[in-house]
Amino acid sequence: MIASVFPFRTVLVQIFIVFLAIAIESWFLQKLLKLGPKTSVEYTAILNLSCTCVGWLVFFGIESVLSKDFRERLIGYILLGGGEDIYAPITMIALSILAVTFLAKWKGLEFIENMVSGNKKASVPQFLGPATLTKRPPKKAFRVTTQFGALLISHTVSNIIILTVLFLQSVSNSNL
Repeated sequence: MIASVFPFRTVLVQIFIVFLAIAIESWFLQKLLKLGPKTSVEYTAILNLSCTCVGWLVFFGIESVLSKDFRERLIGYILLGGGEDIYAPITMIALSILAVTFLAKWKGLEFIENMVSGNKKASVPQFLGPATLTKRPPKKAFRVTTQFGALLISHTVSNIIILTVLFLQSVSNSNL
């Protein structure tokens, strides 16, 4: 009975998406923010799991105020993967979710780092001696040193890859 009611496919796809996002975003945070591998995975796991849980709660909250016709089409699309005439609203919802989850992850990362560091003040750099003269000026390289920039890049890349995977899945399902 539960197998015919419970949306196993949707749950499995959601788990796959969360694991994929954690892997991609943790790699970017590790490289761009110079975090350790364990720390970057922990941070992205906390951020992605909390965004997923809040996202489902918001979905069920919004779903309850929609019209019956639109609610049936939306739930049919999400749980059953069908529906041709719902792509425009889904695209707008997806773009909104992309922006909101990015902002939530950015503020969540700041919160996590404040909790971990205990709101320590940044130490004042010490004077190590006279400045040395170099023959060449330092190379200008593209660096992302801010959390905002690193998170924007990691979140955008992970969502592009996830959307590509979901698109390829929908194309392969429509060919069957």
